[in-house]
Amino acid sequence: MLSATSDPATEQRLAALTTAQMTELAQLAGGDEQLAVVSWGYEAVHGGFGGAIGGTALYRFWIESEADPPSSLILKILFQRPGETPNSPYYWKREYELYRARLLEDLPANTFIAPQIVQLRDFGDSCWIWMADYADRKDNWALDDYREIARQLGRMNGSMIGHDLPAKDWLAQGWHSAIVPALADAFAALPQSLEQPLARITLPFEARDEIMAIWGDRQLFRDALSQLPQTLCHNDAFRRNILHSDEGLVLLDWALAGRGGIGEELVSLTALAMYYSGITQDYAERLDQAIFSAYVEGLREAGWRGDRKLARIGFTCGMTLRGLAGVKQDINSLLDPAQHQQLRIVHNSDSLDDIAAFFAEVRRFRLLKMAREARRLLAG
Repeated sequence: MLSATSDPATEQRLAALTTAQMTELAQLAGGDEQLAVVSWGYEAVHGGFGGAIGGTALYRFWIESEADPPSSLILKILFQRPGETPNSPYYWKREYELYRARLLEDLPANTFIAPQIVQLRDFGDSCWIWMADYADRKDNWALDDYREIARQLGRMNGSMIGHDLPAKDWLAQGWHSAIVPALADAFAALPQSLEQPLARITLPFEARDEIMAIWGDRQLFRDALSQLPQTLCHNDAFRRNILHSDEGLVLLDWALAGRGGIGEELVSLTALAMYYSGITQDYAERLDQAIFSAYVEGLREAGWRGDRKLARIGFTCGMTLRGLAGVKQDINSLLDPAQHQQLRIVHNSDSLDDIAAFFAEVRRFRLLKMAREARRLLAG
């Protein structure tokens, strides 16, 4: 058995699991009270399911029963992060609370399904989410796949515009706006950071003044998002969190979910496609056009008849704020030797200079171009 965490309390709880407990879980998952587990084991799962945020661990449990085919379950563990309040954009317990409130059980038809929750456990210092395991039937996405996912996101958002969401402090409120205050120290330290060669590559001289001007206008973009029609946003709907399963499109990892402006939902789908898949400016333009048009189509199918400009404002302002966060993220990762090996693996490159240049190329689109367009839309 592999371990995904060195937390002693968690290791003890995992070691104390019994066949009787696994039988109960398997019966709940399969809806079969007669199912009898004869053996089981688990292994750590790395990547996906929210692992990028930190403070989580993920395990796959393999279950053998007497008469039924082998099955599997996912255990996602959320660890308490000291000092984090429910209104934090990264509140550690949000996903657990969403499932406990059963808020995701009736997502709009013909959009997505949330993972089947088998059991929830709150240990105080951590929460355990037992859920069904889903096989992804699509290894690679083409442009048409992004288009179809954006359409479903539009349907989901459009169906929930104006719906009352529970008055819970753990629901994110304007997630892209909420991440901005934590960026202040990074922008204040930017002159010192840019003394390092890798930082100068990823933030070239000709872009610095424009980026600082965008940072200076951050409240303009935040205010615009707060004035848009509001809906329930997942806020992290990108390739790794969407599975094409036999049961339908499964939307995983609701750790950032909450109220957001129309159009904001497209930010992760677009921005992370560029970050992880490589980019040319031509491809970025085609991806943008395909995704946004499909999203508006989904909004219309859900019955929303508002001005599509509002959705475009939500998208471009959200992209701009996410792009500002990207400045901090990219510089921090490039200047931290402990992160360099992971950067080489993720971006399939041995050259940190090339990775820094790639970040700069992505920034041209997802920050500079988006901020220019957002300003034009807000001025017009």
